[in-house]
Amino acid sequence: MIKLNGRNANSLIDTGSSDSYINYDFVLKHGIRIIPGTGQVSMATTSLTTKVKGYVLVDLHVQGHTYNGFKLTVLPQLCADVLLGHDLMKHHSHVDVTFGGPRPPLAICSLIPACVESPKLFGNLSPNVKPIATKTRRFSEQDSQFINVEVQKMLSEGIIEASNSPWRAQPLITQNDNHKKRLVIDYSQTINRFTVLDAYPLPRIDDIVSKVAKYSVFSTIDLQSAYHQIPISIEERPFTAFEANGKLYQFTRIPFGVTNGVACFQRVIDSVISKEDLKGVCMHI
Repeated sequence: MIKLNGRNANSLIDTGSSDSYINYDFVLKHGIRIIPGTGQVSMATTSLTTKVKGYVLVDLHVQGHTYNGFKLTVLPQLCADVLLGHDLMKHHSHVDVTFGGPRPPLAICSLIPACVESPKLFGNLSPNVKPIATKTRRFSEQDSQFINVEVQKMLSEGIIEASNSPWRAQPLITQNDNHKKRLVIDYSQTINRFTVLDAYPLPRIDDIVSKVAKYSVFSTIDLQSAYHQIPISIEERPFTAFEANGKLYQFTRIPFGVTNGVACFQRVIDSVISKEDLKGVCMHI
């Protein structure tokens, strides 16, 4: 049981959920104002998705801890009033889960992020490179709200930062086969015009299949927004600048849409596998 805006609410902690959610029926019952927003949430099986109803900003009180203005995405038919995910748990050093078994506690080592050097994302630029600021694009009110939500999320996660770059690309909104919206940046008229291809080789599917065929047990690790796991140098960040709702931002991690993003990501992961001497590990983008 937790307190939400002073009211009791049933809650669950989901260690597999990246975000936190609130039941649509609970929101309606207690008259909580919904901030418009669109999108879809993929369940544990990616074939099952559900549309969000927007989000709310509430004050949570959980086991003596208070979270003011905490964002909860509104979902219909949630299994509890509130589902708490990584965006809340990351405020703490660790989360203890009691199972009530007779044996002593089982300690699991924490995950340690790999320290990687910033790759030369824009190391291959043509001699005639010059800053370009593209014309501002107009978006519908709904798309502008979607862009704002995505920008605020990236700011909170340190993926982007405010910029005073002479470069300015424009955002685009795309949709996948499940009609899930995604924010991308169109670099075709800015830095990509001056970027020479990095010819770093990518692994062939048939070679990967041949390599793993000798094993009988497999596991997979899916990096969330994989490019955003790789930092870029301070000197190269201005090349990634883009406009969003009247403000200018730049990436601190590799953005999607730049010419050599794939090659740089592949090189970094290959380097990690080599340095850590990881056996039986294959990487595929």
